[in-house]
Amino acid sequence: MTTSDLLVLLFYVLVNQILSHLFPQLFYYYTLACRLNTITTAAVIDCSVWLTVSFTFDRFISICFQSLRRSYCTPKSAALVIGVIYFVSYVRNIPYYFSNIPLQVDNNVQIGCRPNPSIDTAPAWRVFYWVHVVLTPLAPYVAVALLNLLMVRHILIASQVRRGFRGDGGGSQDPEMQSRRRALVLLCTASASFILLWMPTVGLFLFSRITETYTYRSFNDPFAIVNETGKMLSVLNCSTSTCMYALTQSKFRAELRAAVRKFTRLFDKLAAV
Repeated sequence: MTTSDLLVLLFYVLVNQILSHLFPQLFYYYTLACRLNTITTAAVIDCSVWLTVSFTFDRFISICFQSLRRSYCTPKSAALVIGVIYFVSYVRNIPYYFSNIPLQVDNNVQIGCRPNPSIDTAPAWRVFYWVHVVLTPLAPYVAVALLNLLMVRHILIASQVRRGFRGDGGGSQDPEMQSRRRALVLLCTASASFILLWMPTVGLFLFSRITETYTYRSFNDPFAIVNETGKMLSVLNCSTSTCMYALTQSKFRAELRAAVRKFTRLFDKLAAV
């Protein structure tokens, strides 16, 4: 998850949104580079979203199906799932290669790129975009929400049974109950973050298809504002899940405190010199 999120920040934010505008001759001089960057940008976002789904499914198996935990929740299974997600994400985004056409041709060399004018009107492109949005993020919406609801239901039922066995009626001092509450809060927070941050993108896509609004004249247009805001929030989602899962782990916080102490001692020694 961390690697896929870093790839989003690298290709979508750094290359596509910053460096390509500062150095257009370096990144978009050849049409091939532009097309490959379009595929990579879409693929890394898909990988980030679906790895979040796969992690949620892994937690679902671990919590709700103890009998399958040892056979499924293993490094080998994780490696296989990650490999499949990366492979499928890149393959299904290959059509983006044809979403840009050369800006000009010089000595049989395709230079620059511009959007293909048929991508908003051609039936094949419309079908592709609908399938793309269904797979990212509509299907992950449903999958994450459903898996979390099932886990919440399982945790609440298990908690009630555990309180009944303990016979104390409370369970506030039960470490297992406290661990389940933290897991419940984490799952609900991650799901809410995913749904809210992707909502503008999904809503704008549906609005544009219903009203047949595909372009905007300036960035003062409300359509443009919502479009750019949706892109920003969807990219932000690629970092929130990893941060939440990492920062809530006690081992991670312990290592972070140890690193801060080491840097502090190093800084004190340099200051003394």
